[in-house]
Amino acid sequence: MISKARLFQFLFGFSLFFSPTVFSLVAEPCGTMISSFEKPIVLKSDWYFRKGDNLDWRDESVEETFWVKRSVPDYGISKTENLTGYHWYRCSFYLPDNYTTPVEPIAIQLGRIRDIDEFYLNGTLIDKTGSVLPRMEVDFQKIRIYSLPTHLLKPGLNVMAIRIYAATNLNGLKEAPTIAKERLLRESVFSKELFAMVCGYVFIFMGIYFLVGSIVRGRAGENFFFALFSIFMGIYVLIRTQHRDILFQSFTWSYVVELLVLICLPVFFINFMHQYLKMKRNMVLLVYEIFLSVLFIITLFFRNPKTWILVIALFNYALPIAMGLVIYLFVKNGTRNIKKVKFILIGIACLLPTILIDSLSALEIIISMPGTLYLGFLIFLVMISIQLSNDIVLGLENYIGQEKELIQMERVKTGFLINLSSEFKSGMEKIKTAIDNITTNQGKSQVKEATKPSTKKAAKKKSKTVSTPKQSGDPIKQAEDHISYMSYMVEEAILLRRLEEKTYIPFYETFSVSELIKNCVASVENHLGQHRKNAFIDVRPNDLEIYFPKELFFCILRNLVENAYQYTDPKTDIHIEFYNRDGFHQLIVMDEGMGLSQLEMETIFQKFVRGYRDKKNEIPGAGIGLTLVEASTNFLSGTVSLKSSEGMGAKFTIRIPEKPKK
Repeated sequence: MISKARLFQFLFGFSLFFSPTVFSLVAEPCGTMISSFEKPIVLKSDWYFRKGDNLDWRDESVEETFWVKRSVPDYGISKTENLTGYHWYRCSFYLPDNYTTPVEPIAIQLGRIRDIDEFYLNGTLIDKTGSVLPRMEVDFQKIRIYSLPTHLLKPGLNVMAIRIYAATNLNGLKEAPTIAKERLLRESVFSKELFAMVCGYVFIFMGIYFLVGSIVRGRAGENFFFALFSIFMGIYVLIRTQHRDILFQSFTWSYVVELLVLICLPVFFINFMHQYLKMKRNMVLLVYEIFLSVLFIITLFFRNPKTWILVIALFNYALPIAMGLVIYLFVKNGTRNIKKVKFILIGIACLLPTILIDSLSALEIIISMPGTLYLGFLIFLVMISIQLSNDIVLGLENYIGQEKELIQMERVKTGFLINLSSEFKSGMEKIKTAIDNITTNQGKSQVKEATKPSTKKAAKKKSKTVSTPKQSGDPIKQAEDHISYMSYMVEEAILLRRLEEKTYIPFYETFSVSELIKNCVASVENHLGQHRKNAFIDVRPNDLEIYFPKELFFCILRNLVENAYQYTDPKTDIHIEFYNRDGFHQLIVMDEGMGLSQLEMETIFQKFVRGYRDKKNEIPGAGIGLTLVEASTNFLSGTVSLKSSEGMGAKFTIRIPEKPKK
């Protein structure tokens, strides 16, 4: 079961974290009777204030004629007088006659004070923060919690005195002093800063994650600047908590580092946006960075409160420039790709109010609200992290896709080399066969000369029956054809490379279309060993001559005709047509073969891609024929079209503009 004391401690810490105004419900005036320290006592009214300095004002008994009564907090800039320098606050309280020493230590919380303070109880110095001499050391971020020695507390009247030195015209108490158990006060301070400390570490680890990612993945652009922004934001947040006392021995250097980190934040964020949106740096950004560099140097070398106030004011006056640069980047590039920046926009929408709150609290115009401030920064950085993470995931997906494409391309290239090797091997075997036939014929001729006339007659008769031209042909001619074909394959590959690199120079000449088509068909038939009677050539008119690059025309024609022969049954018809119409040369090659599916038609002109999946391993070829057809046609400013369906054959139509004869 929860005790009443524990419940009250929880409620006290809760109220300190969320609403300092709660204390107004239980506030007491100076001069009140404190019967117990079980609950906090907030001393808000009837404080005595006096400008000037006199160490006698720390004593219990002081002439209060020239003192002014005030209620606290009264922090700010006096409109009636300059309070720079020393001023004092005094407050008294009573303890009962039966007062006994508390079991737990008692303390008073004064909050943050500008700039140097000393706390006295019943005329005795209890503790102090900062010093004036021999060198001014200030600390206006430390939350003052001073222990109240139990041996100084006494029944009856007890007097507290606070001696404050203000180095600027900002002065006063930021919050009403609270007397309570020291443990409870320190727990409340920790609870108020816990969320800020967690956010600080989250920001730093988030930045380290993206920094390592940018180094490992070799991307030192947007991820690198976002990592720096996140790390510096985390450091800035931690310095503004009680980590300041852990990280630094001197408040001066801690505050200098805080301002230096703050000055760097806009630069990192704007450079992050430039890198992320792939935009060049402009002159306004350069001038803004020079301005911040000047503030950086001033902060580093002029370490005093007046300089700090000036730097913060100039930084805030220039802050709209940073906002304008970010807005410009979004308007210039972000609107064209809203999906790419939508999470960043959400983050900025959360960041802008927090920047305003932080700037106003830095100028000490409003009371700091760290819970709201750090929550805004947390949402802001998380939104950007989500955006960058999405980009990383998309990048990995693209990378995996490219890897798959490369693997597929490697397979295609391997298939191309295998097919090419197969073509050369087949050609070499045919050449070897032709050479063997030549050798055999020479041997037979020598045998014929050595035998008897009757035997010669019989052998001659037998030789005539076995090797007629129709059956075997001239072996030398066969060898020449195969050598020419292999040479032509190499020339085709070279031609394709020159067309792709745009280094090919065409040679125009006049030639007979009908004769070239017949020669092409004869070459294909001789190479494939097919002598079709159902290949129809239709050139209109029959004696048509054109002025055209003969090499490219033969290349286009040969690849289309060779495909028609290879992928059709020898019994089916093949039609080759050529005519001029409307200023265009038109070449049509039709067959009645297997046809192509819609999917095959979409990729058939790509390099190393071959159609007819079921047959492509059985039919020789390198996979660049139709690619070369399309490249040659495009080079001549023409078009190539394909009409086909599975089982219905294929029709290739080439249209190329005529070129007048010189």
